[in-house]
Amino acid sequence: MELEEAEQGEVNKSLISKSSILQIVDVKTLRKFAMKLEAEVQAKKSVISFLTQPVMNHHNYVYIHNPSNVCTLHRTEVLLVVPSAPGNFENRAKVRLSKRGGYVRNWRNGAVLLFFIGNPSNDESGIEIQTKIDKESLLYGDIVQENFEDVYKNIRLKAVSMLKWASTFCQETKYVIRTDDDVRVDIPKLLSVLEAKSRRYTDFIIGDRKDGWAAVRDTTDKYYLSVDEYEPSTLPPFAVGGLLGYPISTVTLLYQAALRIKPVWLDDIFITGICAPRVNVPLLSDPDFVFKHKVW
Repeated sequence: MELEEAEQGEVNKSLISKSSILQIVDVKTLRKFAMKLEAEVQAKKSVISFLTQPVMNHHNYVYIHNPSNVCTLHRTEVLLVVPSAPGNFENRAKVRLSKRGGYVRNWRNGAVLLFFIGNPSNDESGIEIQTKIDKESLLYGDIVQENFEDVYKNIRLKAVSMLKWASTFCQETKYVIRTDDDVRVDIPKLLSVLEAKSRRYTDFIIGDRKDGWAAVRDTTDKYYLSVDEYEPSTLPPFAVGGLLGYPISTVTLLYQAALRIKPVWLDDIFITGICAPRVNVPLLSDPDFVFKHKVW
């Protein structure tokens, strides 16, 4: 009897000891959890405070062509946005005939493809290009055109036009994928990556991330960035614009941020490197989220 009582006492001591350890672990876990929640709350407060600031970069350009109801005609799971030069008729035709176009034509995929352009020049050549664009838009219904001048130095305006259109006319889609008009991509593989990232992040940008790049100060270089426009000698982490993906909620955040931050003309640096951190959007990369250049 005494032996049994002794054994029971040892068992009770062991249980008490384990319970104490669990309590200590739980307290530490709870503290970490509380600190994480506090950090998230502060980050959200910072974003809200930023988004209440006045708009400094109004994007009030007029639509020349705008298929505004295309996302409401059927269920839209993914919006494919493609920046294109006004005269890139051949590139746009190749995209429509590519696997990307085939993916969109299968209504079961719930995909929409749109090309975004600005105004061609006002000379005789530009007028001819605009006439062809008008016919192209009537035939395919996939052209979004705003009346800003479509020159390379205005690539930021085109990037903002895509963010604005998606967040205004396609709010029910899950994802937006931006691709250039001269690249090949595997849409199902890209969507698989987006779905995987969405299980961990609510908002994010995914693309070909670049870190530690120097700002180009050579005035003859295509990517010249003046000190007045961007003072630091090193660029922030950013993703190149050939392929980007994001949830629609992220698109809305980026558009609102782009209206409130001093602009930088290089769109990928401005949107993914400068705007994204201001609205607490992480910049991700993935080996399966890739494109091949100048092939369809």
